[in-house]
Amino acid sequence: MSESRDLLSSEAVSPSPESARWVNCKSVCVSAVALLVLGVGVLSALAVGPLHAQCSVMWSIHIPCFDASSLLVNQIKEWTTESCPPKSQKCLYSLVAVNGDDIVATHTTPVMRFVDDITFNFSSSNADSCEIKGHSISHSWYAILDSGTNYLNMYNLMRGSGLSSSPTFIESTSDRVCTQYSSTRHKLDP
Repeated sequence: MSESRDLLSSEAVSPSPESARWVNCKSVCVSAVALLVLGVGVLSALAVGPLHAQCSVMWSIHIPCFDASSLLVNQIKEWTTESCPPKSQKCLYSLVAVNGDDIVATHTTPVMRFVDDITFNFSSSNADSCEIKGHSISHSWYAILDSGTNYLNMYNLMRGSGLSSSPTFIESTSDRVCTQYSSTRHKLDP
């Protein structure tokens, strides 16, 4: 009789092979998710810049905002062309909207055809100066590094429009808010 009790109790305690596999799979899945969350947290803490390819820049210039906005709109329209000069991004811009103090545009990279959204916001504390907030962000959800493309989307427009050649032109950004800004800016002509 004691032998049958021992058999019954050992059967009740031992899990079936299917149940053991489910527990192992569940443990592995929970561990993998925890490791992924930890990895993203560590990357966020160590990241020099944004975790998605984008760029925010502030510019100030001593001309009226209406004039600065007009120059940028005209430059976007000029570079709407499909024909791109060799090794240049000065094409494939598209003006989406001009609403009050905002310009909304897109830029498509010539080779890979990645699309970036660009916005400019204009504000002024007096009639003879303008603060311009620019932001460019990649449509591609997986884009982390962009070789400075989002910065160049806006910088090329500033340069092409002539705004950056003004002696009163001031630019403010950093690697924290602009993907690969320092390495990109270093390669540009003064």
